[in-house]
Amino acid sequence: MQLKRLLLAAISLGFGFVSTTIITWAMGTTPAEYGTMYFVLTSLCLAIFLAIWLDKFMKTEILPE
Repeated sequence: MQLKRLLLAAISLGFGFVSTTIITWAMGTTPAEYGTMYFVLTSLCLAIFLAIWLDKFMKTEILPE
């Protein structure tokens, strides 16, 4: 169970970082111009979004029913 939770966290954080990088690239800016704090917060929000869905499908039971 713990391995599935670590895998969920790694996938989610990786998705958040990659998707935020793609979003900033599509906007025609760099992460430095976008702002470090905004980049981190956007990545975290996208990671949490994916983690909620992965929790359901991977049955890690991090979130209560």
